[in-house]
Amino acid sequence: MIGKLKNIVEDLARDFLNNSLTLRYDICSCPTCRNDMLAYMLSKVPAKYVTTEQGEMYALSEQLKVEHQAIIARVCLEAIEAISKNPRHKVKEDRAQSFQLLLRQIFEDRGLDFRQYHQGVIKRKMAVRIRATAQESYAAYMRFLPNHPEEYDKLLETLCINVTEFFRDSEVWVTAKYLLENLISQKKQKNDKSLRIWSAGCSSGEEPYSIAIALKELLRAEPFNFTVELYATDIDKKCLKDAQAAVYGKDSLKNVNEKYLKRYFTSLGDGKYAVNDEIKSMVKFQYLDLILNDNIKDTDVVFCRNVFIYFNRDLQEQILMKFYKSLKNGGYLIKGKAETIFAEAREVFKDIDSNARIYQKVRSEQ
Repeated sequence: MIGKLKNIVEDLARDFLNNSLTLRYDICSCPTCRNDMLAYMLSKVPAKYVTTEQGEMYALSEQLKVEHQAIIARVCLEAIEAISKNPRHKVKEDRAQSFQLLLRQIFEDRGLDFRQYHQGVIKRKMAVRIRATAQESYAAYMRFLPNHPEEYDKLLETLCINVTEFFRDSEVWVTAKYLLENLISQKKQKNDKSLRIWSAGCSSGEEPYSIAIALKELLRAEPFNFTVELYATDIDKKCLKDAQAAVYGKDSLKNVNEKYLKRYFTSLGDGKYAVNDEIKSMVKFQYLDLILNDNIKDTDVVFCRNVFIYFNRDLQEQILMKFYKSLKNGGYLIKGKAETIFAEAREVFKDIDSNARIYQKVRSEQ
C-alpha cells in the first residue's frame, strides 16, 4: 500500500523555526506567531512531496537538509523579523523596554552596566539563564531575580564568561613573543629596567599566566635586571578568584609544550595542574570595569583579546581611547583575532601585524 503524500519541506522549516526560537525572548513566539512564521517560510520555499513510506521519507529529508539548509535558514530569519514586527495580535509586553529595565536592575543591584554592551550577545547569553529558570520573558525573569539572589551569580557568570586557554591562537603568540623580545632589547638600549603589561579582560587567568611564562623564558638568561609589572583585570570576581587559585585542566593547557608544563606547572592528579609560585607571583590580579574605572597607567603592552565583541561601536571607540591613554608612546595593543579597529582609530594606532591583530600607539606630543 502506497503511503500518503507529505510536504517534507514543512517538517524541515518547522525544525529550523523551533530551533531558532528556542532562546528568543526579545520577540513574541506564541502559537499564533509561530504559525504565521511557518506559513511565511512555506510561501518562500518550494514544496517537496514524497510518500509517507519511511525509507523514502528519511532518504529525501536528509538530502533536502543538505540541499536546502542555506535557503531555509535565510527564510527563517526573514520570517521571524517580518512577523515579530507586525504580529496579528495585540502586543502585551514591550520586550525592548523590558530588556532595558532588566539591564538597569542588574546595574542597580550589582553595579555592572551591560547597557552599552553588544545587545545581541547579551540577549543570547541572558536567554540561557531565562530558559534554565523556566521563565517566559524578560519581565518574568526580572521579577524572579530579587526572590532568588543566588541566580545573580549564575547570570553574571554566564554574561561574563570567555572561552580561554593558555597561549590561545598559537600563531598569534609567535608574533607576540617576538614583539616582547624586541621590546626588551629596546629597553636595554635605553637603560630602562621597567616593563609594564596589562591583560585587560583576563577571565580565569590563562592569558596573563601565558604572558608571564613568555617573559620568564625571555628573561631567564638576561643579566639586565628588569622590574616586571604584569596586571590582570576583569569584571567577573569569580573568574578573578579562579585565576588567583591558578589550577587548570588539560583542556586549558593543550597549547603548553611539555617543557613549559614541567618547568612552570605542578601536576595535582586527575588531569589538573597548578601554576608554580614563580609565575603566580608575577601577576597582579584586580577588579576593573573597562567602562567605569580608570585604566592602568604607563603600559608598554595591552592585551585585550576577545573582549571587544561584547561592546557596541561607540563603546569600542571609548575603550580604545582609554587604551591609547594607558599606553606609553610606541606601546602595543594586542586584540583578538576576530576583532579589528575602526578607521578613525587608525589615526592613533598603526597596524603592526594585521593577522595577529597587533597595533602600535602612534607617538603623541608630550
